[in-house]
Amino acid sequence: MQYSSSSQGQSRPPEKHPRDHDLPVTTTIKKKKAEYCKTIKVKWGDLCKSEETEHGLSIIYEHTKCRFIRTEKNFMMYRNLELAVGVELTRATDRITDNVATYVADNTKLATALSDLVKAVKAAKGKFGELRDSANKLEACCNDRCNRTQMMLLTGEKYDDCDDKKYPDPGKRPADCRDAKEILEILIKKPAHLSKEIDVILNSSADIVGIQTFSNINALSQTFLPGVKNGAKALDDFINERIKAGGTDVTKAQTDLTDSIKALTDGGHALYNARVDLDAIEGVKDFLCKPKCDCICDGDGGLEKCKCDICDICHEVTCIYYKESDEKQPKGC
Repeated sequence: MQYSSSSQGQSRPPEKHPRDHDLPVTTTIKKKKAEYCKTIKVKWGDLCKSEETEHGLSIIYEHTKCRFIRTEKNFMMYRNLELAVGVELTRATDRITDNVATYVADNTKLATALSDLVKAVKAAKGKFGELRDSANKLEACCNDRCNRTQMMLLTGEKYDDCDDKKYPDPGKRPADCRDAKEILEILIKKPAHLSKEIDVILNSSADIVGIQTFSNINALSQTFLPGVKNGAKALDDFINERIKAGGTDVTKAQTDLTDSIKALTDGGHALYNARVDLDAIEGVKDFLCKPKCDCICDGDGGLEKCKCDICDICHEVTCIYYKESDEKQPKGC
């Protein structure tokens, strides 16, 4: 009895539930869990790498964009300077060249005319000198006492030192001799005034020739104009050179910005894909660690329910596809 009692008192070892056995499905799931855990670590590293890459590409994009904006602004500044100053300055230089050529030709004509005028004035001065000498001779003849009778006959006037008995009465004179006295006075006094005036004219002409020569307008075409043209050409060449170089820089900056946008877009998509991959792996890991259904723990034959559920989903998708196809069909068919 005691033995029997002791035998009955001994507890039998608990029987293991089939779920605790290392069934093929359970073993496979454990292996997959380990693989997915390793994959999660790798994917997490890829995600961090993608985030850093995307952040770095964003910084590069901002710097490249600023560089492009500044390069384009610099190019536009020189282009606008060429349109506002360079073209006008070059065109104005051509017009100045034409005007200077006209001024030089007019100046040459003026110099010739002034030279001819001075020669003519000098010749006139010589003639006026001869006229003054003749006036002096005429005055001497008029004042000569030996010519009193002729002067009295010409002027019709008697002189104080004349005696009426000695000199006859001139009588009635012709009308042509009425202004003889005034004419003689003009012939005597006017040449002296003309000589003074011709001296003033000659001196003024000589001064004008000196001023015209001193002004030296020919220097415009010899010194001034070449300096202006060379300076304008140098400025225009510099602006065009900067425009050409700026166009190349803008093209390169635009290419760099395009490449940066492409790289940033690729980096954004790579970051998105890395997040999707990590989320997918984490979802699988969570399902394997904490499944919402018991099909994978039921042992053999436990997946039949999952198979039926998948078939139901396929049937539902097929019905939706056919329904959408029927709705897209034209009415009346």
